[in-house]
Amino acid sequence: METWITDTEISERFTWYTRANADEVGPDPFSPLGWSLGWNKGCVPGVAQGFVDFGVIDADELTLDPPEVFGNWGGYFYNQLSLPRVMGARMPGATPAAIDQAYFGDHPGVPVYEPHPDDESPAHEAKLGETMGWAMSTDSFPAQEEVSAQAKAAVHGRPDLALLSNEALVGRAREMTQMLCEGWVVYCQSVLAASLGPGAVQAICAAIGRESDAVKVMTAIGGVESAQASFVMWDMSRSIKNSPTLMEAFDAGTDDLLERLAASDDPAAVDLLSQWSALLADHGHRGPNEWDMRAHSWTTKPTLALGMLDRLRHQSNDRSPHDAQAKAATERESLTAELLAIVEGDPEAHGTLAAGIKSASVFFQAREMGKNVCIRAIHEAKLAMMELGDRMVAQGVIADPQQIFMLLESELDDFLADPGSYGETIASRDADFAHLHELEPPYIVGLEGGVPPISEWAPRNAGGQTLAVASEVLQGAGGAPGEVTGVARIVLDPSDPMAVDPGDIMIAPTTDPSWTPLFLSAAGVVVNVGAVASHAAIVCRELGVPCVVSVVDATSRIPDGATISIDGSTGTVTIISL
Repeated sequence: METWITDTEISERFTWYTRANADEVGPDPFSPLGWSLGWNKGCVPGVAQGFVDFGVIDADELTLDPPEVFGNWGGYFYNQLSLPRVMGARMPGATPAAIDQAYFGDHPGVPVYEPHPDDESPAHEAKLGETMGWAMSTDSFPAQEEVSAQAKAAVHGRPDLALLSNEALVGRAREMTQMLCEGWVVYCQSVLAASLGPGAVQAICAAIGRESDAVKVMTAIGGVESAQASFVMWDMSRSIKNSPTLMEAFDAGTDDLLERLAASDDPAAVDLLSQWSALLADHGHRGPNEWDMRAHSWTTKPTLALGMLDRLRHQSNDRSPHDAQAKAATERESLTAELLAIVEGDPEAHGTLAAGIKSASVFFQAREMGKNVCIRAIHEAKLAMMELGDRMVAQGVIADPQQIFMLLESELDDFLADPGSYGETIASRDADFAHLHELEPPYIVGLEGGVPPISEWAPRNAGGQTLAVASEVLQGAGGAPGEVTGVARIVLDPSDPMAVDPGDIMIAPTTDPSWTPLFLSAAGVVVNVGAVASHAAIVCRELGVPCVVSVVDATSRIPDGATISIDGSTGTVTIISL
């Protein structure tokens, strides 16, 4: 296999693409339908319009269809590298070099920035200046709240999919993809704005010698939607812990747990099932690799969430996220007053710090709200297509419901007309798709040199990184404040919650909101990638869990079972003993 059916064209204007910071969106390959329907028809055009509305570019600067705001090769998601550099050239106070540092740090092999005559633009600089002024002064983002309400309405108004025709199921998926596009227009702006406040806070704190306090004044802001499921699951875990009946039920395993609870007349079982229904109604779209329609969610595979509850029920009561958030909020308010007092004599610094703290709060909330909008839309399309997949299994067309995602969006209508004609094609693609999961995609691709043939890609996790030794300090970035020592546990898949015991420090490649209940089982979190505005950092700050992000190759370098110490303010990971 040299190429894949969803490979994208390389832009002649924005020529470089990177896997940097892409793991958080797509750690695994995207399915053909997940990319051709969900991304090409939804996410990509929405993001393009979001960049235009924010003021980064004009629509006619994007020349490909779909627009070249992202890339995909071998099924793997790629961020644009050249486009953010242009934003750095156009945004007041920013530079392409600063963008590179945010993406890569000191990572080797990054192509040198070569200015394009159109990179600098006084008109865009003025527009971005206006947008930045709004982002640093607004108290809310009503457009984000509006699309969030629309997405929730689509979930609660879901028709009975079992009663829809095959054609109506495909229509439902396409309708949800249009909602996804509209959601991304706003979400893109939330993501871009979410970097401004933290940048200002970090700059002021560094200037007054209080750099490690920057992350602390952005902690426990409340209203972070991606953290809400963790609070709900914590409360459910306390119900389990306090009930001998429920503890015994979980001890017997989670595979048929819901059926056993439904057969019980114990009030605790009845109450837990009610809590479970509420969890799925609000957070059932969560799941690993949730940006791909093919991936299972808590709704389609309940054992994903039940396994987290199984692990969380063993956590001690003193790890309550409610208590941790309240304590952190009090500390944040006190520290904010202290830092503002230090710069009181400098009106510019005082105003910038105050505005940065407020902006971070507004857009951290908006960013996580926006992501939930998009994942809800993807999930609604997923449920429709999985219903179609179930029907095709019953008809003997495919062997597994998820194989429906081996189709391209452009093939759906022909497939409905003659499903049997696609049987061999789907089976062949499914085998190739499984192979793509075993490969490590190139870190950077571009017009210069193109994309190496898939047959030349290295195996995933082939090694090559040197294990850290006792007393070695790995430097990352502060994600959530706090210092903790514990046993390192490498977790590559959130569907394996039993890998983390209370008191362990979870080491993960990256995390999305589906991982967050695991944070409450761990004493701390370390991730390979991310920044102060990444999901892992934002959610850990809400839950009171120390977190270090951007520790390069942490899952390969930190030995599983080693005793380590992390500092979530300074971003250090110290190997205590092996």
